[in-house]
Amino acid sequence: MRKWRFHALWLVFAASLVFAGDPAPERAPLAFGVLNQQSPAKTAQRWNPILKYLSDATGLSFQLKMGATVQETDAMMGRGEFDLAFTNHNFRKEYDGTYKVIARWAGKPIYGAVAVLADSPVKTLKELSGKRVAFPSKEAFVAYAVPMVALQTAKLKVEPVMAGNQEGALAQLKARQVDAVAVNSRFLSQYAAQNALSYREMFSSEGFAELPVIVHPRVPKADADAIRRALLAMKGDPRAAAALEASGAPGFEPANERDYDNVRKIYQKIAE
Repeated sequence: MRKWRFHALWLVFAASLVFAGDPAPERAPLAFGVLNQQSPAKTAQRWNPILKYLSDATGLSFQLKMGATVQETDAMMGRGEFDLAFTNHNFRKEYDGTYKVIARWAGKPIYGAVAVLADSPVKTLKELSGKRVAFPSKEAFVAYAVPMVALQTAKLKVEPVMAGNQEGALAQLKARQVDAVAVNSRFLSQYAAQNALSYREMFSSEGFAELPVIVHPRVPKADADAIRRALLAMKGDPRAAAALEASGAPGFEPANERDYDNVRKIYQKIAE
């Protein structure tokens, strides 16, 4: 019964996220997939204003879509169900080569971090050997593949605890259900500020480009170009100010496939 109620709520959530500019009546909305970094409610809170702005700026319509789990979202991408997506999981070998980068979330590079509570007796990364470490999921990049490669390189074995998303992983750390957490460093600092979490970082990785917006080749080039221009214009467009403030987004910046070569290398290492 609980599963049926979840799916019913999920359909209501998905159905509420259609935004239209002034498209031809018969044209279906473009499916915009988003990686499961946060709960569905917070994902909608972040992306609804952005999609509304894109609709107004391009005259196209968009529908926010994501699976109930990151595995389902990746599978949807693998089946080509998204016209556009916000993710870096497309750089995994099994998905790479179909979708193409058109822009990226603005800001400094992202880092994979392993953190403990500020009062934790753990002082070094080596002391995490045999300890419980929360990860969002095995599909996560900076929050699983990157720190796991670092742990394997250091010949450390930990007890992985999969929390579903980064919020869940950090909530387990705050509740002292795990000894450490592996997350995106930006998300770590944001969550800590919002939830009064005091922590210490045990590991910080090299920098990786922020998550990209990618487009499926079936989307007409003219539409893809219009969407890219609208995304890149957000930072300097006064009409986008309210959308950026509501979503907590810094805007978007130019990006290309080569910006993510180090992401591909990590995915190759974790698969070995």
